[in-house]
Amino acid sequence: MSSPMTTCSLSSREASQLASLERTDTVAEFTTMEPFNAQHHAQAQIMQSLVDGLLVEGMLDDLGAVWQDASRADDWLIRLPVFQALDGGHCSRWFWIWPQDRHQGVVMLLQPGIVQAWEKVPRTPVILVDHESGEWTPLDPVAFMRRVFGADDDQALEQGQKVFLEALSDSLWQAESSVEHRVETRDLLRRDTAEHFAIMEQWASLLDRPYHPTAKAKQGLSEDEYRAYMAEFNAPITLRWVAIARDRVMTGAGVEEDGPVPVAWLVGDEGRQALEQEMNSRGLARTHIAIPVHPWQHEHALPHWLESAFAAGDCVSLASVTEPWLATSSLRSLAPTTASPHYLKLPMAIHSLGASRYLPAVKMFNGDLSARLLHQAREKDTRLAEGLYLCDEGKWWAYMPEGATLFDEAPRHLSAMVRSYPSALLEDSSVRLVPMATLGTPLPGGEHHVFDDWLAQRGMTASPDSVQALLGELCDTFFDINLRMFRLGMLAEVHGQNAVLVFREGRCDGLLLRDHDSLRISVARLERYGMQDPCYCIKPGHSNTLYHDSLEALLFWLQTLAIQVNLRAIIETLADHYALPARNLWREMATRLEARIDAIPFDDRDRGMLKAQLFEREQWPYKRLITPIIERAGGPGSMPFGTSATCNPFVRVGLPDAAMPAEALNEA
Repeated sequence: MSSPMTTCSLSSREASQLASLERTDTVAEFTTMEPFNAQHHAQAQIMQSLVDGLLVEGMLDDLGAVWQDASRADDWLIRLPVFQALDGGHCSRWFWIWPQDRHQGVVMLLQPGIVQAWEKVPRTPVILVDHESGEWTPLDPVAFMRRVFGADDDQALEQGQKVFLEALSDSLWQAESSVEHRVETRDLLRRDTAEHFAIMEQWASLLDRPYHPTAKAKQGLSEDEYRAYMAEFNAPITLRWVAIARDRVMTGAGVEEDGPVPVAWLVGDEGRQALEQEMNSRGLARTHIAIPVHPWQHEHALPHWLESAFAAGDCVSLASVTEPWLATSSLRSLAPTTASPHYLKLPMAIHSLGASRYLPAVKMFNGDLSARLLHQAREKDTRLAEGLYLCDEGKWWAYMPEGATLFDEAPRHLSAMVRSYPSALLEDSSVRLVPMATLGTPLPGGEHHVFDDWLAQRGMTASPDSVQALLGELCDTFFDINLRMFRLGMLAEVHGQNAVLVFREGRCDGLLLRDHDSLRISVARLERYGMQDPCYCIKPGHSNTLYHDSLEALLFWLQTLAIQVNLRAIIETLADHYALPARNLWREMATRLEARIDAIPFDDRDRGMLKAQLFEREQWPYKRLITPIIERAGGPGSMPFGTSATCNPFVRVGLPDAAMPAEALNEA
């Protein structure tokens, strides 16, 4: 039987099974009878993302695997203890069997998905089984991936395969370390706004990016450093300070000439006095500006990249110590431990998501241009003026050696941004700021979800109807803000880490955006509404993801980052936590999305295009993650990705006016 993995087609029988299949009705994980095991939890979580990613990217298509209908499977499969919890009535489940030799095969259980044609049945393992003896062994993600690569030892691996396996291995031990440390979530409603926000960031960090099997890998950190610098461990971080020659500093749009220096926003009176005294005593006060540096960056990156700058005196390490900071869900962004709206973003030359986490001046420069557009959008739409909140990211400083360009390597490693959150939000006791990533991150053991607190605050019971209603309110706000921006010709990078929901007195009130440097635009549409090309600075010959020729092209980011990643993670986490059918939540999302398209003043062409692309097309674009990492093989650049196609989730869940695909599976 040939593999149907890269097609969205189902038989009519399987289509009807999909309609009744609930994500919560899964085979019990083979470790569920044991006490909580952080290693097993991390492996299962990463294996799910890995297999699902390989399936949707077509990387398992040509391995020679065979498929067996689970309702008519071979006796030796049915007898395996790991699958004895199967409900034989689910005919849409199939065993995927990949022969390894005469007696052994790799086996896993698949089912039709909503966002992709096939997915691994959640909480089921991937096993290596002996057909004759029935003995089996669970495979961890690295062992399985080595088999996919067809390499028993490192010498047989290509460079890109080595890069991916190293990241996968680091993800496993780091995810295990994170889930073993439990985030404190008691009495969340009683905490003040800033303290609540800090816990939300710790919670979001447990998963990092959903559906990315190497997301947890922060390559370059030792085990001690990982625990010291990741948000979930809530460990205070003492910054280092470096003085940079004033004529070697580039500054942001929010820094006036001869205006305040970083310490004015980041340091209390005692720390400021200590820094000023040291700068004076060392003769640096008039010639240099002190900026904060992450301690990891100071120890590991600056000696490598900027040795000559320190030798020449352009950069000088300072000894003064200031107030500690706390990591957020984005490793290089830090939260104050004081009552301050000013947060901090710093470069770290670790490798994460296939890219180095430096902080180049060109990104912050483009962020200033994007912020100007976002403020203009708020002036052109009253709903955006009320519900779109923006962090101020214009206060930044970056080392710029004489003769260097924005695209040189060394200047990327010594910079700092002050990210100021709206004080009116942080100081309002009725406000809760919740990164959307938190809502899509299940806690180990599933003991709590933010919706539990939201339901309690609203006096609602945790019924299917109430959970679905609150998800609908969330979607109303999220789509209303994003579609209004989209109508004007712009779309922010609204994955779960950048998009923060603003709740006020138990109501989803608005959306707070941070990291403005990735605002995607359509210049023709901007100009229609009286705005102009911001003239982003993009490296010649480098891939461009900021400019788009049309709204149709811009829609890619709403379909992929916003829906397939951000909202999908929220739906699947809610479905699992409250034992709800995921398809019902998808239908709620689709209903709310279509209602917002009808309510927002799009012209007829735009409205027709949105409805056709979102609700009628059999396929949607898909953002590939695994193959691009392997193809780049560790080279420089931002997070690598590619594009392909996958299923339209709104068609898959059987909207009233959408038809479920009915073509039969190809059988050998």
